Amino acid sequence: MPKKNNDNFGIKPSRETPNTMMNPLKHIAIALIATASVSIASAGDFLTDFEVGKAQAKKEKKSLLVKFTGSDWCPPCKMLEKEVFSQKEFKSGVEKDFVVVVLDFPKKKKLPEAEKKANEALAKEYKITGFPTVLLMDANGKVFKKTGYQPGGAKPYLAMLKTSLKARKFR
Repeated sequence: MPKKNNDNFGIKPSRETPNTMMNPLKHIAIALIATASVSIASAGDFLTDFEVGKAQAKKEKKSLLVKFTGSDWCPPCKMLEKEVFSQKEFKSGVEKDFVVVVLDFPKKKKLPEAEKKANEALAKEYKITGFPTVLLMDANGKVFKKTGYQPGGAKPYLAMLKTSLKARKFR
């Protein structure tokens, strides 16, 4: 009995006719990987570990800006992210004087257990009662200003941060 050169579906493979099902799947896989890479990069713009942030602030002789947020459920948190924290102007301006740490308290997204516990402990330590809360601190974690969402965008928010830093130096 001669050996058949067909696949399980009775289709004879050929070099001239590529597997038409794999081509779209390859494109989808590549698109998903590219999207995941972009998401990881944008999530990594600010630190999520408070202790790492404190160490970096001490090393760079900067203050800390710690944002307590409910990124996937809190409307003012989403507005603060969209209007201020995600803006290039803010990112480049804030890094001159602050090390930024974002502590998230999502309801849908799952955080690693250690990060979740650390964030909860910090919220308790700093008596966080609402979201978003933004604390400005020295490199040792001593708070010198408490704020939150303010309308107006990145430029006024940066101005408020500068004013707060100047006022702190006169204490």
